[in-house]
Order: sequence, then C-alpha cells, then structure tokens
Amino acid sequence: MNGEIGVIEKVFAAIKSGDQRAFEQMFRMFYIPLCDYAVMILGEQAEAEDVVQDLFMHIWKSRAKMEVQESVKSYLFTSVRFRALNVLKHKIVERKHGALLTEFIENLQCSDYSEEEVQRIEQIKEVLQTLPSQCRVVFTMSCLDGKKYKEIAEELGISVNTVKSHIMKAYRDIRARVGGESSPLLLFIALQIN
Repeated sequence: MNGEIGVIEKVFAAIKSGDQRAFEQMFRMFYIPLCDYAVMILGEQAEAEDVVQDLFMHIWKSRAKMEVQESVKSYLFTSVRFRALNVLKHKIVERKHGALLTEFIENLQCSDYSEEEVQRIEQIKEVLQTLPSQCRVVFTMSCLDGKKYKEIAEELGISVNTVKSHIMKAYRDIRARVGGESSPLLLFIALQIN
C-alpha cells in the first residue's frame, strides 16, 4: 500500500513540474474510481464525469502552485466530494428559487444581464422550440423540475435509455447552436421563460 502511495506522490511531483505524461498517468489511475465516487453522491453519471473532469482541469492549470497537505489520493477524493456537494447545493437553490427566478426574469430587460447573455437565452429558447415534443418534455422535466431519469421514464412510460438519449440530444443541439460555454443558469432561465 505504501509503495502505491509513493508512486502517486512521485507522479504528482512530476505533474507539478509540467510533465504531461505523468498527468495522463494520474488521470488513468483515478478517473474511473473518482467518477464512481461522484456518482454515489450525485446519482448522475454525466454530472459525476463533469465534476471529475473539472477537478483534473483545475489540477493541470494550477499545477505549479498546488500544495497538497494530505496524501494525493485523499486530496483527489476530498476535492471530488466537495465539488459534487456544491453541485447538489446549487441544484437545491435553483429549485427552491424557481418561482423567484421566474418573477425576476420578467424584468430581464432591466436586469444586469449582458446583451450577449440575453442573446444566448433567446438562442437556447429557439433550440428548445425545434426539439421534438417528447424530447423537449423530457429535457424540461430533467432540467427545470429536477426529476431523476427513472422518475421521468416512469411518468412518461418510456425507458431510462430513451430519457438519456433525449437529454443528450437536447444538450447536443444547444451546444451546436449556442456553443459549449452556456451556463446552467442561462439554460435554467431559458427553460423558465420558454
């Protein structure tokens, strides 16, 4: 066990000095276990993967100034836990304040949203209008109502895989039209005023 820890610490030291191969080695060692851990917290594979990918991006960008007090393995799992819990917290806040957001959005023109953000919201709304009706319903239930894939499948009498493919199609279409960097909040707003 101590041998494994020694290897991980060496790999991390190499990453700090900018060794890309060491970074890839650490990614291969930990990506799947970290995703599995994040799925236990979030219950969603795609969200879990996003959390883990964000962590690895953060490590690579901040590698030179990173200081890890505990073991690297502990640091990775603690960081994933912290990030996953933040995602959950954000979801709860969004759902709790859905009604308030709707009211706030009615005054969108007078708000601090940049012209570009308002334009993005319009583009997202246009994409949502072009989706097949079942796809749009599934996507709205997932993003706006915060329902799990299984709940949606049961409510609509379709398989969980069908739910997944509808949601993936919606995200794909939105990314193709609006670009990859549309924030979850903008998406949420577009759904609210759709």
